[in-house]
Amino acid sequence: MKPASDTADEMTRLTDEEILALVETRSLRFQRQIRFRDWRELIAGGVAAVMIAPAVLRGPLVARAGALIILAGVGLVAFRLFAARRLTAPDGIDPALPVANALHVELDRVDAQISLLSGVAWWYVAPLLGGSVLLTAGSRGLSGWPYTLGYTAFAALLGWGIIVLNHRAVRRTLQPKRKEIMSLLAQIES
Repeated sequence: MKPASDTADEMTRLTDEEILALVETRSLRFQRQIRFRDWRELIAGGVAAVMIAPAVLRGPLVARAGALIILAGVGLVAFRLFAARRLTAPDGIDPALPVANALHVELDRVDAQISLLSGVAWWYVAPLLGGSVLLTAGSRGLSGWPYTLGYTAFAALLGWGIIVLNHRAVRRTLQPKRKEIMSLLAQIES
C-alpha cells in the first residue's frame, strides 16, 4: 500500500480531464450509495407508516400522540432525504462543466450529506424514537411503567447508536471525500 503522501503526489500530477473523469466515476458510485440508502429508508418508513397509522385513530390519547409523532417523523425523514438529494439529483458530473465547477458541484453534494448525517439526532432519532416511546407509554398505561421504562432505555440506546454510526460515517467517509475534493480544487485553482 502506498503512503498517503505518494497518493497525494499522484493526485497533483493529474490533468484536468483525468480529474474530471476521477470525480465523475466517484460521483456516480456516491450517488448510487445515496439512492440505495434513501430508497431503503423510504421503504422502511412506508412500512412503519402503514403499521402505525391505525394507532392514530384508536387507543389512549398519549398513544395516539406518539403514533402521530411517528407519522410526522416518517414524513420529515422523507422530506430531509429528498431535500438533500435536490443537490444530488443529476446523475454524474456534466462533462460540459469546467473542472472547477464540477468539483464545486461535487463538494456541494458531499456537504449536503455531511449536514444531513450530522443532524440525524433531531430529524430522525427524536421524532421516530420519541414517538415510539410515547406510543408504548400510552398503550401500556400506568401499570406498564416497568416495561415502558425498559423500552425507553432501549430506545435511548438505539438512538445513541444511530447517532454514533452516522457521525462515524461523516468522519470516516464524507470528510475524507470532502478533503480530497478540496485538494483537487486547490490544484485546479492554483
